[in-house]
Amino acid sequence: MSSAPLNGPTAPDAHAHGVPGENNGVFRLWNIGDPSCSVPENLFFSAGIHPWDAGKYELASFAPLFDSPRCLAIGECGLDRTSDAALPLQMKVFEAQIAESDRRGKPLMIHCVRCFPELLRLKSALSDDAPAWVIHGFRGTKRKAFDLLDAGCVLSFGAGLLRDAGNMEYFAEIPLDRILIETDESPELFDRILAEAAAMHLLSPSEFAAIVRTNFKRIFRHDPV
Repeated sequence: MSSAPLNGPTAPDAHAHGVPGENNGVFRLWNIGDPSCSVPENLFFSAGIHPWDAGKYELASFAPLFDSPRCLAIGECGLDRTSDAALPLQMKVFEAQIAESDRRGKPLMIHCVRCFPELLRLKSALSDDAPAWVIHGFRGTKRKAFDLLDAGCVLSFGAGLLRDAGNMEYFAEIPLDRILIETDESPELFDRILAEAAAMHLLSPSEFAAIVRTNFKRIFRHDPV
């Protein structure tokens, strides 16, 4: 599907990997997983310890990044049963980042693979006014999607929406105020992801982009325009 021209600003990219600075006219929230990384002064980012890197870094080493007003979220962090890191270690590192999120009032950008029951148990222990949990790159079943939505999570969709659209017809049922879009490691697919997501909700790309911008501003407390 080709994307229609946008009238006005496009949607923000809620989670991007790659070379910070290659924005191509899109507001991107860059993922920083190395505490020694230097982020250009004009860019915004999330920072944290990926479950694959549990045990590799001390969370305290991220403090200078977390302190930056340009750090809009903690993560990508979470749980992943395919990681070489032991799950108890991942859980310890993730819980520390949940506490960091709560203390700083910044949302979590979450990576979760085959650990959704554990994730939901942790989420249920938090107060309703805790910072948002954004499940990045979601491409699971309808039941899993609505379990997460019922728990108060936000779902961020990327290239998986293009690959699995035939198995994700439920996307049209997801409340529009609980959706973000992202490119992860495929920034070249941004326009296609936006167009597919808009079409599945029977909206134009411009209409859908405006909704996602509003969601981003509410969740990350930053206006991406």
